[in-house]
Amino acid sequence: MNPLPKNPVAASGSFAAMKSVPYRLQFIAYVLAMMADNIEHVISYWVVFQKFHSPTLGGFAVLSHWLPFLLFSVAVGGLADRFDPRRIIQCGMLLFITASAGWGFFFITDTIQMWHAMLLLVIHGCAGVLWQTPNQLLLYDLVGPADLPSAVRLNAMARYLGILVGPAVGGVIMLTLGTSHGIIFNTLFYLPMLLWLFWAPVRDKSVAARRFAVRGLADIVLTIRAIGTQPVLTAMTWLAGLTSFMIGNAYHAQMPGYAGDLGHGDPGVSYSVLLAADAAGALLAGIA
Repeated sequence: MNPLPKNPVAASGSFAAMKSVPYRLQFIAYVLAMMADNIEHVISYWVVFQKFHSPTLGGFAVLSHWLPFLLFSVAVGGLADRFDPRRIIQCGMLLFITASAGWGFFFITDTIQMWHAMLLLVIHGCAGVLWQTPNQLLLYDLVGPADLPSAVRLNAMARYLGILVGPAVGGVIMLTLGTSHGIIFNTLFYLPMLLWLFWAPVRDKSVAARRFAVRGLADIVLTIRAIGTQPVLTAMTWLAGLTSFMIGNAYHAQMPGYAGDLGHGDPGVSYSVLLAADAAGALLAGIA
């Protein structure tokens, strides 16, 4: 009899999660939704920059995108423990669709004002935290503990694949359909995730029956204590946190200005190339 591996989780291959049909469907829907998220960035940031030329609004775009994650991730994680995470993710998809349709309405009618843009940016940021946080919990239902590391790694790759494809597709959409109709067309890419979640596997009934308290800061303290004995995990958490604090994705909202500052060629093409190159570096690093 062959002995069992000492660590069955570590024995899981990099692509082991792909053996699960539900996970493969989630992967495809995740890439499309992430692509749509970044198509909205490409088009909305470009139009807003051309309309207002406001560095302040560019800064607000960064804050409105990431502050919901900082302030509400623990609370949304608690909600995903208490309630069906699939429904919370669907709420996020509906908010994404609302934001894209809102941009399209204001672009078509040419009535967008600064406060309209700020409101839509906040809606988009809230949609993100309702999607990404419960999606981490959903992975347990799709693959189980043994293949969970593989699922987490592949989802991280899916994120950057969507970021890579988004600018390219967004650039094509802007050139063919225009910004107004293009961003409304973009809402269709959220539908696969929204619809698939109606048939996604349900978590174990015994787990669903539990009601977890949302303890806020207490959960954060417990997490810090739990990972304190894992030097690699601690180091990577510090690295990711410091990178986000210093740079993060703050430059994405400034990309239209960077494209114009290049001073040659079509700034719209330069804009898409800059965004795609940024994502390509992250994707290649993940593959390596």
